[in-house]
Amino acid sequence: MTTPQHRFLIIADGDFGPLTSKTANSCIRYFPERIVAVFDRKQAGKTAQEVLGFGGTIPVVGDFERGLAQGKGATAVMIGIAPAGGRLPDEWKRWLRTAIEKKLEIWSGLHTFVGDDPELGPLAKARGVRILDARRPPPNLPIADGRAAEVDALVVLAVGSDCNVGKMTAQLQLRDALVKRGHRTSFVATGAPRSSWSSRARRTTTSCSWKDRAA
Repeated sequence: MTTPQHRFLIIADGDFGPLTSKTANSCIRYFPERIVAVFDRKQAGKTAQEVLGFGGTIPVVGDFERGLAQGKGATAVMIGIAPAGGRLPDEWKRWLRTAIEKKLEIWSGLHTFVGDDPELGPLAKARGVRILDARRPPPNLPIADGRAAEVDALVVLAVGSDCNVGKMTAQLQLRDALVKRGHRTSFVATGAPRSSWSSRARRTTTSCSWKDRAA
């Protein structure tokens, strides 16, 4: 069974911008052909290019249902920003309910799981709609056993003192450049460990890429 190549309407209401919509921006940068529109009432009428400096003519719309109908029509809705506390704002539930009623998938990286919402979860099940809560851990998650240390690879680690300084983007750009040069390269998201590594940056987040030494 193949995974469908969804066309997304991205919700970034009130926060679509270069430093405030990480998920939205990454999707627009790396697969713009699959983004039908961005929903943000503040920036409505502009294009992604005008807001971010990249993204071409992807429209920013101020009407949710109009956004769903852009281009060839959305087949899924993605939450592209992180509201305060990672919780689902009550106003957004109305938009997601509309999407589910139209049988569109919901993709979310919020700390609050959309699938656990007492209204949206049962509605999605009744309609046969998948809600993808990306932060929900898979069942039977194994304990790390350190096998990564056995990989003979050159590892490049990006460390930053904040979550939106561009670590992931820098690593993905580096990976793409290495792949174009014929190197066997992978990107690994290492999460956001809030560890102390210096007196100047007490909270750090990391991501890394690796290149096979034999490539």
